[in-house]
Amino acid sequence: MLEQIKEANDIKLIDPSEYRELAREIRRFLVRKVSRTGGHLASNLGVVELTMAMHLCCDLPEDKIVWDVGHQAYTHKILTGRKDEFESLRQLNGLSGFPKRHESLCDSFDTGHSSTSISAALGMATAAKLNETDEKIVAVIGDGALSGGMALEAINNAADLKKALSDAEKALFNIYKILLFCQNNEDDNWCRERYKDDMSLEKLMLEKELTAQMKNILTSALEYQQSL
Repeated sequence: MLEQIKEANDIKLIDPSEYRELAREIRRFLVRKVSRTGGHLASNLGVVELTMAMHLCCDLPEDKIVWDVGHQAYTHKILTGRKDEFESLRQLNGLSGFPKRHESLCDSFDTGHSSTSISAALGMATAAKLNETDEKIVAVIGDGALSGGMALEAINNAADLKKALSDAEKALFNIYKILLFCQNNEDDNWCRERYKDDMSLEKLMLEKELTAQMKNILTSALEYQQSL
């Protein structure tokens, strides 16, 4: 069964009746490889079915899985086509024991420190909402990492950001993207025309829900607009 997994999403080609056997093959593979190279074994044996379920529900790399701490992502690496690299697990220039973006587009966040997944996933989810995309963002966090202050702070932040983005925030985000583009674009006429399609910058400055950081961005946009 495991030989059928060549790249991300290949698990969806396997018949559901074979999932138990696939899980057994993954565990045998992990025991065999980690016993030679060293690495985290128990934590990875414990999340085989969980990882399979997430890969069946998600469409990688469009959807994002953020691992906390990341030492338990071996099955994730197997299911994203890196099985043949396990001979070099945790070796110099070999397969990392943690998610690494340079290894695969399916590794959405470099990890290795506890309690960072919720805040990272929250940032990705907020960006997805602003960009009006519908990818799934999943944070995988265990009881140990969940006790960290960064995780608790992220939960509070997630609750605070649960409200829908206002029209002013969406318009400001569009203006910020325009500002970044214009700073690297010599076509000032294009920038003038593009600004006409958005809410007035001066009117946006009066919006009460804008944070201090957002107003600083808007001030920069105003200064740039006036220089055109």
